[in-house]
Amino acid sequence: MTTQTITVLYYPAELAIKPIAEVLYDLEVGVSGRVIIPTDYKVDKIIVAVFKGEVEMLNALGDRVASELNDVA
Repeated sequence: MTTQTITVLYYPAELAIKPIAEVLYDLEVGVSGRVIIPTDYKVDKIIVAVFKGEVEMLNALGDRVASELNDVA
């Protein structure tokens, strides 16, 4: 069995402003070559992207707006 580490970029189902990046380790790879994300992990998530390996998100949509709002306050 082949496994792979991925990073999933998603929004919580309640549509938070900032996306979340989470690393998932040792996921099974199907015969098509695509990683198999467990069904229970997908619950209440809107998956935007799946990246191979560990990815560190430096900034995302909404970061600059939140930062500018904090600077004004």
